[in-house]
Amino acid sequence: MKIDVLDHGVVELLDHMGSDLTTVEAARVSFLRGATEMADRERKLIRYLAEHEHTSPFRHAHLMLRFKAPLFVARQLWKHIVGITPEFDLEDRWIGGSGGFKDTGWNEASGRYVELQDQFYVPDRWRAQSPSNKQGSAGEIAEQQSAAEIYTEGLRHAYDAYRGLREHGVAKEQARVILPQSIYTQWIWTGSLQAFLHVVELRAKPDAQYETQKYGEAVRSILQATFPVCLEKWDSRKPRSA
Repeated sequence: MKIDVLDHGVVELLDHMGSDLTTVEAARVSFLRGATEMADRERKLIRYLAEHEHTSPFRHAHLMLRFKAPLFVARQLWKHIVGITPEFDLEDRWIGGSGGFKDTGWNEASGRYVELQDQFYVPDRWRAQSPSNKQGSAGEIAEQQSAAEIYTEGLRHAYDAYRGLREHGVAKEQARVILPQSIYTQWIWTGSLQAFLHVVELRAKPDAQYETQKYGEAVRSILQATFPVCLEKWDSRKPRSA
């Protein structure tokens, strides 16, 4: 399953382990019980787990996704690695963090090893700064064409400078720092079902940045195809803290 995002972006399902029943099996092992089919009883159990924030059963199913996204989107999504990966000491003993074990992997293309390609995200519309939200946008600016020209000229100069530095013998690891955050990067991200449910919960929301929101929606579509019951019950839950 492969979903196109923005102008050159992609979210692709490479592999996944488990199904909706995996969460049920993980929860019922406490009573030495299992499940062979997804019936109403199993759906109610998944809803109960989500509503009461019993999240560990959602960590047994996993997905392996390939992303291609602008660098600034990648860095927003990277924050979820920090939020869901626990802390270990040098002897791999857990000392804190959420979850209690390592359940994510992130491997990204490196500008130290490869020449970065001339591929940048180019917005189709330019948004105005929100007057009430310091980190958000609202509406569109009037001078769309002028903004587009300034932007594309800046991209051209930045990439020309990168190529010039490389032609002068500057190392890839150093020349890359001149490139803007709109350059596309690629990575493979493996994580638990709970990890990606959390990504969707925060990044597919209407108040998320538009570009990152589109990636959240793509992940949601993949979860809908692979773990539809868990996604439905997670979305519809009413947490105890609400």
